[in-house]
This record gives sequence, C-alpha cells and structure tokens, in this order.
Amino acid sequence: MTTTDEMLALAASAASDMGAGATGAGAMVAEATVTVTEADLTVFRAAADAGADSVVVRALLAVRSTTPAGPAAASPAASPALLPSDPAWTAWLTTAAAIAGEAALATEAAADERTARTSRPAWCAVFGAAVALAGPPVSVHPVVPVTAAIAAGLDAAAIVESGLADWDGWSSGTVAAAIGAGLTAGLLLGLTGPRLRAAVGICATQAAGLRAAEGTDAFPLQVGKAAFNGVEAALLARAGLTAPAEPLDGRRGLFALFGSAPR
Repeated sequence: MTTTDEMLALAASAASDMGAGATGAGAMVAEATVTVTEADLTVFRAAADAGADSVVVRALLAVRSTTPAGPAAASPAASPALLPSDPAWTAWLTTAAAIAGEAALATEAAADERTARTSRPAWCAVFGAAVALAGPPVSVHPVVPVTAAIAAGLDAAAIVESGLADWDGWSSGTVAAAIGAGLTAGLLLGLTGPRLRAAVGICATQAAGLRAAEGTDAFPLQVGKAAFNGVEAALLARAGLTAPAEPLDGRRGLFALFGSAPR
C-alpha cells in the first residue's frame, strides 16, 4: 500500500460514517486516529475570532477582498459579508486568522489539548478548509460528516509529516497542511476514486512552507495559503484536472524532494 492509498483508505473510513461506501480505496478502510467534535470547531472559530484583526488578515483583505480595505470588523469565520464567494480564498483568510489568533488561546487548557493532537499549521489549515466549504458564505452539502472529513485530513497530514526523516528548513506542518486540507476538501465536495487521488496529487505539487517564517507575519500567510491550495486542488480535481497518481512516494515524489539533504 502506498502512502496515497493509505490516505484514500482514511477517506473511505470517513465516507462509511454516513454509509457512503468506499471512495476508491477498494476494500481498504483505515480507522481514523483523531476524534474531532463540534467543540473542536468552536475552538477553531474562537481562534479565527481572535486573529480577525491581525496584520496578516488586514493585509489580505486590503489586497484581495471585494470589500473596502481596512481592518476586519469581525471574525472572517463569522462574517460572510467580509468574504467573496470563493471557498479557496475563504479558507486562506480564515486559516490565517486562526493561526494569528491561536496564540491568544494558548493559555486555555482545552485549546492546548485539542491542538496538541496534530501540528498547529495542519490543525488550522484542515479546519479552515472545512469551514470554508461547509459554512457560509459558500456551503456545500457534504456527503460525509464535517467532523469525519476533518479527522481524515488531520490523519493524512500526520502521515505526510511522519514520512520524512529530515525536513531541513521546510516547515513540516505547513507542507503537510496542504495535503490534509485537500483530502478534507475533497471529501466535503464528494470526490471519489481517481478524482480524490488527483486532489492529493495536485496538493503535493503545491506543497511548500519555510520554517524560517515562524514568528513572522509570513507564517500565518503560508499556512493560510496551504488551506487555499488544498481547497483549490479539490475544486480542480472535481473539474477533471489530473495529477501524478503517486505524488508522495518514489524517487521523484514529495518525500524524496523535501527529505533530501541540503546541497
């Protein structure tokens, strides 16, 4: 079983939560190791609220929003009027806000316990992708439970992080976040079989993130972009775009590239 097969097995498990059947992983069904609840979504939205007026959110709104430039009046997770009807952009903005605001929740034991289940970038990006697709202003009617789709995405991100022996200067959580967000988005969009596999492949071609960005405004920006890439990849795969079938394993895959020693 390749790493991509393992992720599709997680997707099959998430789909089975609503009797949707396999999602192209054949008879393979993997148990999710992460349990996600509505309370976790509440924590994510609280983080986005806390970061709604951060420098990075202000900048993104000024550059890309269709609303007048200026500080966000409220959380991007809670204020549809602030957002254009583009789920990928919504994921970027909301995730960046959550990363910027998550530090404000670090003293809360509940938040610490939940975010400790996975790396901070992956946690925010996967939840951001889910909120962008399953909540206003752009809502889909998911064929899997939102919490199950998030759990599968978090597990997929953890698989990516564990697949590399040496990340060197790459931000492992940010690289993994794009793929986790893409799997979650694909599940919520109802992708199955080759199209869900293509979504993972499209994510892998765009995965990036520097460890050096941590502590700067570029960090929430790059994590938010990972969520954007994940949602966009799922939308592109739904439209029929193809990608490498095994983008992670092999001598030319993501693991070989990002795990290589510096020259």
